[in-house]
Amino acid sequence: MSEVGAVQIPVYNRSDPALWFIMCESTFKLAVPKPITEPVTKFNYVVSHLPPEVASLVRDILMNPDATYPYTHLKTELINRSGEYSQQEIRQLLSGEELGTRKPSELLRNMKRRAETLRVPETFMLEFFFAAFANIGTNYLSSCCRPNIR
Repeated sequence: MSEVGAVQIPVYNRSDPALWFIMCESTFKLAVPKPITEPVTKFNYVVSHLPPEVASLVRDILMNPDATYPYTHLKTELINRSGEYSQQEIRQLLSGEELGTRKPSELLRNMKRRAETLRVPETFMLEFFFAAFANIGTNYLSSCCRPNIR
């Protein structure tokens, strides 16, 4: 293994581990004097930057790394295991989304991104999207279209 200068791995992104790995891989490509390509070196850099509570999710892999592809195996398992949320947590995260001043397409795009990050089926995410519109319609009708009752 040749000498490689210090590599600045980004802070772990709990809400989007897949994005964090993409950022790490870009960092590995920019290493000086040459890109980091060895799976064991990548594995060691990533492991050294995992918060303890995240490392505990993949403890079995850290204790017994894959002999051939340690980095790829860790990456796959960490993304999979980090995405295992309970339905209640998912509901809480997605139900907080509101249209506000955004266009409906922006709301949908943001909800799709969150659903992908949380590994939520699209049909489940769409329930929240349509619920957001039901609330908008109800609020609109109640504020502007009150019947004239005497």
